[in-house]
Amino acid sequence: MKRRRIILDNTFKLIREYGIDNVSLQMIAEKSEISKSLLQSYYPHKQKLTTDIMHNLFNTLWDEVYTNVVDQKQNLFTQVKAFCYIIGSLGIRDNGLDQVIRQAFSDNTTLDTWSQMLNSWITERNLISEFTPDQIDNIRSGISFIAAGGGRLYLKRKSHSLNPEEIADFMTSTLMGVFMNYDASEIKKVLDEGHQVIRNADIGSIHFAIDHMFDEGKEIYS
Repeated sequence: MKRRRIILDNTFKLIREYGIDNVSLQMIAEKSEISKSLLQSYYPHKQKLTTDIMHNLFNTLWDEVYTNVVDQKQNLFTQVKAFCYIIGSLGIRDNGLDQVIRQAFSDNTTLDTWSQMLNSWITERNLISEFTPDQIDNIRSGISFIAAGGGRLYLKRKSHSLNPEEIADFMTSTLMGVFMNYDASEIKKVLDEGHQVIRNADIGSIHFAIDHMFDEGKEIYS
Protein backbone atom coordinates (compact mmCIF):
# COMPACT_ATOMS: atom_id res chain seq x y z
CA MET A 1 0.00 0.00 0.00
CA LYS A 2 2.85 2.40 0.80
CA ARG A 3 4.41 1.98 -2.66
CA ARG A 4 1.03 2.36 -4.33
CA ARG A 5 0.45 5.55 -2.37
CA ILE A 6 3.81 6.90 -3.56
CA ILE A 7 3.04 6.00 -7.18
CA LEU A 8 -0.35 7.73 -7.06
CA ASP A 9 1.06 10.82 -5.37
CA ASN A 10 3.90 11.17 -7.88
CA THR A 11 1.59 10.60 -10.83
CA PHE A 12 -0.79 13.25 -9.51
CA LYS A 13 2.08 15.74 -9.18
CA LEU A 14 3.38 14.99 -12.68
CA ILE A 15 -0.05 15.34 -14.27
CA ARG A 16 -0.58 18.67 -12.51
CA GLU A 17 2.74 19.90 -13.83
CA TYR A 18 2.81 18.51 -17.36
CA GLY A 19 -0.68 17.26 -18.26
CA ILE A 20 -1.70 13.64 -18.70
CA ASP A 21 -0.63 13.38 -22.35
CA ASN A 22 2.90 14.47 -21.48
CA VAL A 23 3.44 12.04 -18.61
CA SER A 24 4.79 8.58 -19.40
CA LEU A 25 5.05 5.47 -17.26
CA GLN A 26 8.83 5.88 -17.41
CA MET A 27 8.56 9.38 -15.90
CA ILE A 28 6.33 8.05 -13.13
CA ALA A 29 8.72 5.17 -12.43
CA GLU A 30 11.73 7.49 -12.24
CA LYS A 31 9.99 9.94 -9.91
CA SER A 32 8.87 7.02 -7.73
CA GLU A 33 12.42 5.60 -7.76
CA ILE A 34 11.31 2.20 -9.04
CA SER A 35 11.71 0.32 -12.30
CA LYS A 36 9.11 0.62 -15.02
CA SER A 37 8.45 -3.12 -14.80
CA LEU A 38 7.74 -2.83 -11.07
CA LEU A 39 5.43 0.11 -11.72
CA GLN A 40 3.55 -1.96 -14.30
CA SER A 41 3.08 -4.75 -11.78
CA TYR A 42 0.89 -2.25 -9.90
CA TYR A 43 -0.46 -0.35 -12.90
CA PRO A 44 -0.01 -2.06 -16.28
CA HIS A 45 -1.59 0.91 -18.08
CA LYS A 46 -1.68 4.65 -17.46
CA GLN A 47 -5.48 4.64 -17.77
CA LYS A 48 -5.88 2.71 -14.51
CA LEU A 49 -3.59 5.18 -12.76
CA THR A 50 -5.61 8.09 -14.09
CA THR A 51 -8.89 6.50 -13.04
CA ASP A 52 -7.61 5.86 -9.50
CA ILE A 53 -6.44 9.46 -9.21
CA MET A 54 -9.86 10.75 -10.32
CA HIS A 55 -11.51 8.37 -7.86
CA ASN A 56 -9.45 9.75 -5.00
CA LEU A 57 -9.84 13.36 -6.13
CA PHE A 58 -13.63 13.20 -6.29
CA ASN A 59 -13.93 11.27 -3.02
CA THR A 60 -11.77 13.86 -1.28
CA LEU A 61 -13.89 16.63 -2.78
CA TRP A 62 -17.14 15.01 -1.68
CA ASP A 63 -15.87 14.42 1.85
CA GLU A 64 -14.72 18.03 2.13
CA VAL A 65 -17.92 19.47 0.67
CA TYR A 66 -20.08 17.30 2.90
CA THR A 67 -18.04 18.04 6.01
CA ASN A 68 -17.16 21.71 5.57
CA VAL A 69 -19.47 23.30 2.98
CA VAL A 70 -23.03 21.99 3.01
CA ASP A 71 -25.39 21.33 5.87
CA GLN A 72 -26.34 17.66 5.95
CA LYS A 73 -30.01 18.71 6.12
CA GLN A 74 -29.82 20.67 2.86
CA ASN A 75 -31.54 19.02 -0.06
CA LEU A 76 -29.90 17.01 -2.80
CA PHE A 77 -30.00 19.74 -5.42
CA THR A 78 -28.39 22.39 -3.22
CA GLN A 79 -25.58 19.95 -2.50
CA VAL A 80 -25.19 19.14 -6.20
CA LYS A 81 -24.80 22.85 -6.98
CA ALA A 82 -22.22 23.28 -4.22
CA PHE A 83 -20.20 20.28 -5.37
CA CYS A 84 -20.18 21.32 -9.03
CA TYR A 85 -19.20 24.86 -8.06
CA ILE A 86 -16.27 23.66 -5.95
CA ILE A 87 -14.88 21.58 -8.81
CA GLY A 88 -15.01 24.50 -11.22
CA SER A 89 -13.51 26.93 -8.71
CA LEU A 90 -10.57 24.66 -7.98
CA GLY A 91 -9.82 24.26 -11.68
CA ILE A 92 -9.84 28.00 -12.24
CA ARG A 93 -7.57 28.85 -9.31
CA ASP A 94 -5.02 26.04 -9.87
CA ASN A 95 -3.63 25.36 -13.34
CA GLY A 96 -2.34 21.98 -12.24
CA LEU A 97 -5.73 20.86 -10.97
CA ASP A 98 -7.25 22.25 -14.15
CA GLN A 99 -5.10 19.76 -16.06
CA VAL A 100 -6.51 16.91 -13.98
CA ILE A 101 -10.13 18.11 -14.11
CA ARG A 102 -9.98 18.70 -17.85
CA GLN A 103 -8.78 15.13 -18.27
CA ALA A 104 -11.69 13.88 -16.18
CA PHE A 105 -14.17 15.74 -18.35
CA SER A 106 -12.64 14.87 -21.71
CA ASP A 107 -12.14 11.13 -21.24
CA ASN A 108 -15.17 8.83 -21.46
CA THR A 109 -13.80 6.35 -18.91
CA THR A 110 -13.16 8.94 -16.20
CA LEU A 111 -16.40 10.75 -17.07
CA ASP A 112 -18.32 7.52 -16.50
CA THR A 113 -16.40 7.02 -13.26
CA TRP A 114 -17.41 10.49 -12.08
CA SER A 115 -21.12 10.03 -12.78
CA GLN A 116 -21.11 6.56 -11.20
CA MET A 117 -19.38 7.88 -8.11
CA LEU A 118 -21.76 10.83 -7.84
CA ASN A 119 -24.71 8.45 -8.00
CA SER A 120 -23.10 6.27 -5.32
CA TRP A 121 -22.39 9.32 -3.20
CA ILE A 122 -26.00 10.54 -3.12
CA THR A 123 -27.13 7.04 -2.17
CA GLU A 124 -24.57 6.66 0.62
CA ARG A 125 -25.45 10.11 1.98
CA ASN A 126 -29.13 9.12 2.01
CA LEU A 127 -30.02 12.10 -0.17
CA ILE A 128 -32.64 10.33 -2.28
CA SER A 129 -34.68 8.45 0.33
CA GLU A 130 -37.56 10.92 -0.01
CA PHE A 131 -38.04 10.18 -3.71
CA THR A 132 -40.07 7.44 -5.42
CA PRO A 133 -38.30 4.67 -7.37
CA ASP A 134 -39.23 6.35 -10.67
CA GLN A 135 -37.89 9.68 -9.44
CA ILE A 136 -34.67 8.02 -8.31
CA ASP A 137 -34.24 6.54 -11.79
CA ASN A 138 -34.73 10.03 -13.23
CA ILE A 139 -32.18 11.50 -10.82
CA ARG A 140 -29.59 8.88 -11.77
CA SER A 141 -30.17 9.47 -15.48
CA GLY A 142 -30.03 13.21 -14.92
CA ILE A 143 -26.75 13.03 -13.05
CA SER A 144 -25.15 11.05 -15.87
CA PHE A 145 -26.42 13.68 -18.30
CA ILE A 146 -25.27 16.74 -16.36
CA ALA A 147 -21.88 15.15 -15.64
CA ALA A 148 -21.22 15.01 -19.38
CA GLY A 149 -22.89 18.33 -20.22
CA GLY A 150 -21.32 20.20 -17.33
CA GLY A 151 -17.94 18.75 -18.22
CA ARG A 152 -18.22 20.08 -21.76
CA LEU A 153 -19.21 23.50 -20.45
CA TYR A 154 -16.18 23.48 -18.16
CA LEU A 155 -13.90 22.67 -21.09
CA LYS A 156 -15.42 25.50 -23.15
CA ARG A 157 -15.99 27.93 -20.30
CA LYS A 158 -13.63 30.58 -21.67
CA SER A 159 -15.22 30.71 -25.11
CA HIS A 160 -18.67 30.95 -23.48
CA SER A 161 -17.47 33.36 -20.73
CA LEU A 162 -18.86 31.13 -17.99
CA ASN A 163 -17.85 31.22 -14.34
CA PRO A 164 -18.06 28.23 -11.95
CA GLU A 165 -21.40 29.24 -10.46
CA GLU A 166 -23.01 29.65 -13.88
CA ILE A 167 -21.88 26.15 -14.83
CA ALA A 168 -23.15 24.77 -11.50
CA ASP A 169 -26.49 26.55 -12.02
CA PHE A 170 -26.85 25.03 -15.48
CA MET A 171 -26.17 21.54 -14.15
CA THR A 172 -28.51 21.91 -11.17
CA SER A 173 -31.37 23.53 -13.08
CA THR A 174 -31.13 20.89 -15.83
CA LEU A 175 -31.33 18.10 -13.27
CA MET A 176 -34.30 19.71 -11.53
CA GLY A 177 -36.20 21.04 -14.53
CA VAL A 178 -35.61 18.50 -17.29
CA PHE A 179 -35.39 15.30 -15.28
CA MET A 180 -37.51 16.09 -12.19
CA ASN A 181 -40.07 18.57 -13.58
CA TYR A 182 -39.61 21.22 -10.91
CA ASP A 183 -41.01 24.61 -11.83
CA ALA A 184 -38.97 27.79 -12.25
CA SER A 185 -39.72 29.15 -8.77
CA GLU A 186 -38.59 25.92 -7.09
CA ILE A 187 -35.40 25.87 -9.14
CA LYS A 188 -34.67 29.51 -8.31
CA LYS A 189 -35.11 28.80 -4.60
CA VAL A 190 -32.51 26.02 -4.74
CA LEU A 191 -30.07 28.07 -6.82
CA ASP A 192 -30.38 30.99 -4.38
CA GLU A 193 -29.86 28.68 -1.41
CA GLY A 194 -26.85 27.18 -3.14
CA HIS A 195 -25.47 30.66 -3.73
CA GLN A 196 -25.54 31.37 0.00
CA VAL A 197 -23.83 28.05 0.71
CA ILE A 198 -20.95 28.59 -1.70
CA ARG A 199 -20.40 32.17 -0.50
CA ASN A 200 -19.21 30.68 2.78
CA ALA A 201 -17.18 27.85 1.24
CA ASP A 202 -13.52 27.76 2.25
CA ILE A 203 -11.93 26.79 -1.07
CA GLY A 204 -8.47 27.07 0.49
CA SER A 205 -9.09 24.26 2.98
CA ILE A 206 -10.50 22.03 0.22
CA HIS A 207 -7.46 22.80 -1.93
CA PHE A 208 -5.19 21.84 0.96
CA ALA A 209 -7.02 18.52 1.42
CA ILE A 210 -6.51 17.69 -2.25
CA ASP A 211 -2.83 18.59 -2.10
CA HIS A 212 -2.42 16.08 0.72
CA MET A 213 -4.91 13.37 -0.29
CA PHE A 214 -2.15 10.79 -0.80
CA ASP A 215 -0.35 11.53 2.47
CA GLU A 216 0.40 8.68 4.86
CA GLY A 217 -2.71 7.82 6.86
CA LYS A 218 -5.18 9.01 4.22
CA GLU A 219 -7.60 6.47 2.80
CA ILE A 220 -6.81 5.36 -0.75
CA TYR A 221 -9.77 4.67 -3.03
CA SER A 222 -9.68 2.38 -6.03
